[in-house]
Amino acid sequence: MQRVLVVIVFGMKGLIKMNDNIIAKNRFCDITKVKFRKWDEIDVLYWKLRCNDARSKNGEYYSNAYKDAYVQYNRTKIINHADAKGIPPDLLGGIAWIEVGGKPESYKIYTFETRRMMSPFHVSKHPLKTSFGSVAMQLGVAINTLGLDPETLTVRDQLELSNCLLEDDFNLNLVATHLQNLILFDYPDCATMYLTDEQYLMAGVRYNRGTERKLKDFIKARTDNPTYPSDEYKLISYGLRLLQIRPHIKWLLGL
Repeated sequence: MQRVLVVIVFGMKGLIKMNDNIIAKNRFCDITKVKFRKWDEIDVLYWKLRCNDARSKNGEYYSNAYKDAYVQYNRTKIINHADAKGIPPDLLGGIAWIEVGGKPESYKIYTFETRRMMSPFHVSKHPLKTSFGSVAMQLGVAINTLGLDPETLTVRDQLELSNCLLEDDFNLNLVATHLQNLILFDYPDCATMYLTDEQYLMAGVRYNRGTERKLKDFIKARTDNPTYPSDEYKLISYGLRLLQIRPHIKWLLGL
């Protein structure tokens, strides 16, 4: 039977109800009981193991339907947080559309714990490179975006922050802040609400690849008009995809 993309109520064992919507809070955020249904293992099965079928919404159509539903459900949050940070709402919505789905949320905490236990042996990625939230954000990036010192945070602090990234409102607000920072990293004097195609593309590339590489490397790749599957294409593919879906995201947001 086709799964229906709906919002369900998640119970959280051991947490004390504080009012009709907030069931717990920590130093970083309030944790709510009502939220958009998280992508899970069954979703992955419908996405990866079913043939692409537009009528039954299986395969990539299933994944895209989930992405559409997430953006439409969180339309007001996306627009409000983008406006507050002075960035285009369709940029935040586009990043959200690309990021949601993929690895089930429940797996990410196991990834974090495995990396944390293995980090003394230097055989895995640093645990702060683990991504959390529907709109995936590395824990270390979240810490830096909040202006915190990772050296002062305990493991409990890190876990509390990872829980906050599961809250769509907190998640989208932090992503919007991060995107504003990324735009200003490359274009410190630009009007962040009114981006050129190059600036729009680079916001996506930076979200995907970070700030280590120089801007000129990405600009050269785009100028060369690379085609798939060249290395130059892969270098900027995230930004190219963001530009491609922009009209669809504006439609989902009612812009």
